[in-house]
Amino acid sequence: MSRVAPLAQPWSDEDATDIGSWGHPDRTYEPLLLVRCLQRHPDMARKLRKMGESLYLDTRLPPRVRTIAILRICGLVRCAYEWGGQAAFWGPIAGVSGDEADALAVGDATDPRWNADERMLIGAVDEVERTGSWATQTWAALGESFDDEQRMELLIAVGWYRTVCTLCNGLDLPVEGWMRPWPHSAP
Repeated sequence: MSRVAPLAQPWSDEDATDIGSWGHPDRTYEPLLLVRCLQRHPDMARKLRKMGESLYLDTRLPPRVRTIAILRICGLVRCAYEWGGQAAFWGPIAGVSGDEADALAVGDATDPRWNADERMLIGAVDEVERTGSWATQTWAALGESFDDEQRMELLIAVGWYRTVCTLCNGLDLPVEGWMRPWPHSAP
């Protein structure tokens, strides 16, 4: 199942509240396996939830931009669990189709489906994963579409989801039934 067993039921009232507080209020899926595993360390789980929420509440990045960046970093580190959840739930909300999500997992920025701004975004995610930063030219090119605060948000989102992916991969979490399956064309 996973390297760390999820918190077993019956949950205490506090654990049930903490577990139930994760995710979009309109979600139809059960509490994530990741969340149930994290709840074994409730203080850390609360801190992680707060950080994750901050990327979706009162933010400056358009949802499609944020979702493309998140799906791309999940794809680059081959995190089928987080990519599958993002593609299935947030993709449709942000206007990222299933085919686009698949391309973000296994394709590259030159795919003709992406417009010039999206190609720049995908390339910027690739660069930060490859080098840990952006070249001056990348920062400037992103500045044609994003202000400083949006570029900072983008770096934070990519770094945060890189961390989440490392956690999911390290725990060896299996893709849950409601999540989008990893594209078959992936090596």
